[in-house]
Amino acid sequence: MGPDVVANEFATVAVSVDDRGNGTRLRLEDRRTGTVRYLDALELESIVWAPEEWMRALLDPSRHRWRDADRGPAQESLPESRPEPPT
Repeated sequence: MGPDVVANEFATVAVSVDDRGNGTRLRLEDRRTGTVRYLDALELESIVWAPEEWMRALLDPSRHRWRDADRGPAQESLPESRPEPPT
């Protein structure tokens, strides 16, 4: 059985559970570029607990995705700025 696919008009991502590493993790593959990222439980929990401002910045495609559309995340030049923690 293959991965599940989550898609909309902006992106298509294959999602599967990978247990071949040191622990279970989520395998995400951008179907447009073939770029793969693995997220473990701590990384997933961090996304769940992230402040809305951080998520909006992360999901803003004009900050990175549309600049280097054919390059994967490992090659992109992302700004060094980090969102301010909530007060």
